[in-house]
Amino acid sequence: MAINRIFARSPYIIEVDAVGQSGSKVELYIYANGTTPPSTPTYVLEKLIPASNNTQTLYNISPYLLEYIKHPSFFNNYATDNVPLSTNQYVCVDVKRYKLVASVYTLLDSLTYFAFDGFGYYEQGYNPTHIPQQTGFLDKQNYYYWADANNSPFANPLQRAGTITAYLPTGYYVKYTQLQTGLTYTSAVSPADDIYEVFRVYPSYYLTGNKVEIYTNLNILIWNATFYPIEECKYEVITCDFVNMYGAWQREFFFKASYSSVNTNATEFNLMQKMGLFGVWDTKANQRQTFNTNGTITHRVNTGWVDETFSSNLQQLLLSERILLNGLPVKMKTTNIDKQKNINNKTINYVLEFDESHDLINNVI
Repeated sequence: MAINRIFARSPYIIEVDAVGQSGSKVELYIYANGTTPPSTPTYVLEKLIPASNNTQTLYNISPYLLEYIKHPSFFNNYATDNVPLSTNQYVCVDVKRYKLVASVYTLLDSLTYFAFDGFGYYEQGYNPTHIPQQTGFLDKQNYYYWADANNSPFANPLQRAGTITAYLPTGYYVKYTQLQTGLTYTSAVSPADDIYEVFRVYPSYYLTGNKVEIYTNLNILIWNATFYPIEECKYEVITCDFVNMYGAWQREFFFKASYSSVNTNATEFNLMQKMGLFGVWDTKANQRQTFNTNGTITHRVNTGWVDETFSSNLQQLLLSERILLNGLPVKMKTTNIDKQKNINNKTINYVLEFDESHDLINNVI
């Protein structure tokens, strides 16, 4: 079963164009999944028709939904099959459309949508859905994660492979196939339709990797991806979490050399000498003094050798408005990359820079 999705960083247009209308109204009832919709509308949007020969009225409801969606942290499920996604990471909205005829509003229909902090590309149009039947909020491709026999992903969330946000109706199931031996583990959805955080890698398969497949209740494969382990013996591995184009957390690892630099800033002014009665001049006093001194940290990372499909992940990372680097909030300093292809370059590595999104000295009032 498909759900009506809205990716609210792109416009989502509601059209009202009933015969004979002189205007229209749209009511938005915004609420968290699993709770009762509000009895009164959260927002009411009204318009009169532009002209008697142009009765179409359009409403972009995306901005009203974005303010209710938050991504405070990445829970990163590790120990429990199919944990329901935190309901503050998306919202439900009931959209009621009305026509205005002879000063009376008449209800036309009511639809329920699930709104996410995602986006669509220009070529996908103004109401992107990313295929309503696609259950996984992650591109279908190969992924690489940090695996080491000395890691403790149960105790350290930064060493976990990450999760897949997925809409799973009752009867759907997730199948994990170990890459080394072909062993499988299947996790069924119960008891109800919901949006879940699904293991990327089944905990028992961390050192070998696995293929993830999501099937419908009719045993039809509708989503799949493969997750390969990488052991980094020399460099510190950097964990990067960001909200992707589907409005879901996505985890990537940067395996090779990384660097950190401190950048300081201050306001400078000239300081007058305090002259004594006999003209004593203090040679140890500052002539130029600074105040409001603070600083930020910049991180530079290397992805390590990646496939050309990794450029899709980087594009979503550069467009993301919520990024964590080793669990700390950052913003992209890199603003452009050359999307490399294997046919041109057999060894693809990307260098990225991030600025920590807070000052070194805590001066928040």
